[in-house]
Amino acid sequence: MSEPSRSARVSLPSATAPEFLAAFALILVAIIAFLFLDEWLAKVDREESRAHAASLYAEGRRLLAVHDVDAASDRFASAVAIERANTRYQVALAEAMLAGGRTQDAEETLRSVMVHAETDGAANLLMARVLVREGRHAEAKAFYHRAVYGRWGADSLSRRLSVRFELIALLDREGAQAEMLAELLPLQDLPSDSVALRRTVGRLFVSAGSPQRGADMLRTILQRSPDDGIAYAGMGDAALALGNFRTARADLAIASRLLPGDTVIAERLALADTLLVLDPMQRGIGYQERAARSRMLLEATVAATERCAGLAPMSAIADSARFLLTPRPSRRGPAVDADQMLGLAAELWAARPSGCPNARSIRERALAILNVRLAS
Repeated sequence: MSEPSRSARVSLPSATAPEFLAAFALILVAIIAFLFLDEWLAKVDREESRAHAASLYAEGRRLLAVHDVDAASDRFASAVAIERANTRYQVALAEAMLAGGRTQDAEETLRSVMVHAETDGAANLLMARVLVREGRHAEAKAFYHRAVYGRWGADSLSRRLSVRFELIALLDREGAQAEMLAELLPLQDLPSDSVALRRTVGRLFVSAGSPQRGADMLRTILQRSPDDGIAYAGMGDAALALGNFRTARADLAIASRLLPGDTVIAERLALADTLLVLDPMQRGIGYQERAARSRMLLEATVAATERCAGLAPMSAIADSARFLLTPRPSRRGPAVDADQMLGLAAELWAARPSGCPNARSIRERALAILNVRLAS
């Protein structure tokens, strides 16, 4: 019985150690190969998706350039759906929304962008434009500043400069001279060969209530380019703002000769001529002429303010002006009368109600300049 049972036990073949290691290595290689294949396929898929998103973005930009806003929005939205973390695509979508008048949607999109890209220059600039469109200028200014100091990537210096000029233009429209000057001061030390920029900044300094800075900047241009008509025109504007009407007239005459077709310069020159005729504070005109000009200025100021709405608050000043203009013998002399007339003219002009129309004609603009100068 023992012999058959021994023969019934069949020995299974056993692998040698080298064979086992070879089999294990083969399986491991196969697993790694499959992993690499899977990763490669995933990479190919991602690259194809990115390429498709980039194509949609490029098509969206083309459509936006030809003002097909709805189609552009669709392309940008599709690109965002493929690459949700792509800030450029999200900003482009918000840009299309703004172009289509969907300011609230644009704002919501940009706020979601800023959760992860709060220093992105383009996003902050677009948010500023959205807020300007909504009339929220105070908030917009903060985003303009963030855009100026934000991340722009390539060509960041020119982009930041462009944003600063856009902010300055907003401040200029608001008449916010102090804020405008604060934005211009960092641009004071532009390279001397940046002629176009120095022209622009010089004239903006004049608008910002700093005509001397503007004149200094424009003068450096004329030292290099003595035939620069635009710089001469800016110098003329600066001289007008400083009350140097003869200098203004001389600079504007040169500008008009260098740029004979420029109607704005021609108007400025006519304004300087009118100021020279009307200015009662001009040196060397004599007491009689000063008295005559003072009377003329007060008469013109009374006539201008009478055209305004809501004259009640000015009635006492206007009555005093009319009384002084009534012809009568004067024991005080023309100099005393002239001083009183000029004081009343400046007071009457300063008390005009907000409903008064802006000066349109050259004579009205000259009147405004003289009265503001008298009050300062």
